[in-house]
Amino acid sequence: MTYTSAKAQNEAIEILRGYSGTNPYYLMLKRDVILKGDVKKLNAFNVEYIIENQNFVPKQIGKTIKIADWYGLKKQQDWGTEFVPQKLRVVSLLGETNTTYHCYVQYRQSVDPVMAFLPKKAVLTNFTLPDWHDYPVDFDRYDKLSMSKDPNRKLKSYQKEGVQFLLVRKKCILADQMGYGKTCELAVAAIEGNFDAVLIICPASIKTNWKKELMWYVPERDITIIESYLDKNKGELEKFLGYKEGKSGLSIAELQNEAKEVGKWGENRFVIVNYDILDEFYQIPETRSKENINIAYQNSPLLQYISGKKSLIIIDEAHRLSNTTSGRYKIIRDLIKRGKPDSVYLATGTPITNNPQNYFNLLQLIGDPVADDREYYLKRYCNAIEIPRNAKEKAKRDAISYKFIANHGKKTWYELTDSEKDELREIVKKSVRMMTIPNGEGNLDELRDRTAHIYLRRVKEDLKGLPNKTVHELFYDLNMEQTMEYNRLWEEYEAAQLEADPTKEVNKDLLEGAIYRKYLSNQMVPNTIKLTDSFIDKGEKVVIACCYDEELYALRDYYGDKCVIYNGKISAKEKDANVERFTNDSNVKVLIGNIVSAGVGINLVAARIVIFNNISYVPGDDIQFEDRVYRITQTKDVDIYYQIFKDTQYEKMWDIVLRKSLVINQIVKKEDEK
Repeated sequence: MTYTSAKAQNEAIEILRGYSGTNPYYLMLKRDVILKGDVKKLNAFNVEYIIENQNFVPKQIGKTIKIADWYGLKKQQDWGTEFVPQKLRVVSLLGETNTTYHCYVQYRQSVDPVMAFLPKKAVLTNFTLPDWHDYPVDFDRYDKLSMSKDPNRKLKSYQKEGVQFLLVRKKCILADQMGYGKTCELAVAAIEGNFDAVLIICPASIKTNWKKELMWYVPERDITIIESYLDKNKGELEKFLGYKEGKSGLSIAELQNEAKEVGKWGENRFVIVNYDILDEFYQIPETRSKENINIAYQNSPLLQYISGKKSLIIIDEAHRLSNTTSGRYKIIRDLIKRGKPDSVYLATGTPITNNPQNYFNLLQLIGDPVADDREYYLKRYCNAIEIPRNAKEKAKRDAISYKFIANHGKKTWYELTDSEKDELREIVKKSVRMMTIPNGEGNLDELRDRTAHIYLRRVKEDLKGLPNKTVHELFYDLNMEQTMEYNRLWEEYEAAQLEADPTKEVNKDLLEGAIYRKYLSNQMVPNTIKLTDSFIDKGEKVVIACCYDEELYALRDYYGDKCVIYNGKISAKEKDANVERFTNDSNVKVLIGNIVSAGVGINLVAARIVIFNNISYVPGDDIQFEDRVYRITQTKDVDIYYQIFKDTQYEKMWDIVLRKSLVINQIVKKEDEK
């Protein structure tokens, strides 16, 4: 609704005219607008407040909340206090708009409550949500079902808490560390929530894990795993659809349409689909016209499945949605927007994989108010800067700036006064199309407080009886020959860049990582072999992390039958078989995995040693890989070995990863630290 329209104003007047409640702000507006005829009081904010809160029942709150520093400074001026308020006690909630809470608050116990409109951006503690700890769930029911199949399988106390959290929060992030049993918590919450349709989106490698987890509590007939139809030939499609090969009488296009139809699985309560095939079952409207929306709906079985029902979407390994430009992110965001599910559960052990911007993307999917204003979020928490959208806009900005500086008798920007700089900024803002881009991070404690209510984070270190995990850093020197080759790579790169653009400033720190990383990862292989062999000689199994196929295959060739591999080039069946061999075959001593491919959904507790031949720039990827062996079923102490060549880009990269990890850990805290 547009609150500046005459229709909205007339509606607000009629509401005030008939109001007989006790809300002091309504009574004040009724006096001014109805009795005194001062319609100027009906600005857009007041119209919104009147319309949105006409049936609101005031609530007693009695909670102390944190507020942002900038708002504390403002209230110090408004209230004339000798201190900057950092906390307020919310006595009662009178109403709210899209951007504010209307409350009675106290900034000191000795003063009477005052009425205030608190900007939601300034409120760091969500005081409107109910407590989830005492939410009633009959967990005995689920234990009886699982124990009928395995007498030792019962829900653990922390898993019960996870189920309660999910059911009360409804749109939230389950951020327990990897190996904590999140799938079980999500499955029980999905069943207990009495949803008519539960759509589970996850990596392809863990679709069968999800089915197995659900089958502890529900019959197999209630579960469907959706498979790709585009990668099947005609015979495979016929078999997939229940026809005898060559007997369907249908073309491959007709068979594909039948495989796509929601009728094949639309009545099932649980549907599991992998990220990679979402576009086969969902179409984003090309335009917002009614015709295009209808066409997209007809071509979107996933949307048909959740629409018009009490529905839940579970997104497992949700950190894979950190890129908003990816097709999968756009599809899922559109599905949530158009399908309007009752609940959305995101599950990831690394909700922030790289920086606060990644976190924004997940917050946006669950509709948290923190993500309502992207520009504010980027400026407040990502130290964002504004730059021209393209070269044309940059040239326009430069021309405006040069003219402004010359007209003020100056030669450079730095000679302008502060007021002149502000004036120029305003001129540029009105004339040049700008875009906001992240440039680091800031106000992380505030971000942590503003989002603490939407995630549940428990770490394995807090579990009694769990083995220890120790991270080791091993530093090596390049020999003379390696150093010469390393420097030659840089010189060739620099020469090629300058040849393409002689005016370009070439910065070694900005060199594309692949050039150095591939070289250094290949040079690291002998060190990895030496370290791995030392553990094999002691009877250990070892998991090795790689980033590139070249290093992975070099290690595979060395270990031969004593190893298995796990990367994106092998089929799902091969992946499962290789994990099974590594787990159960005493002759297989080594699993060599790609950090991303082998970083989710697999259990490698047959080993307690992880050796990184290479590392990812994204800390979340490295942590995910570590925790393939550090899980709640691990019985031995775990040792993680990161290997770094000193005085190389590799060492700088490791320093960057460590710094990013500190940022991540500052934002997302475990439950008892919030």
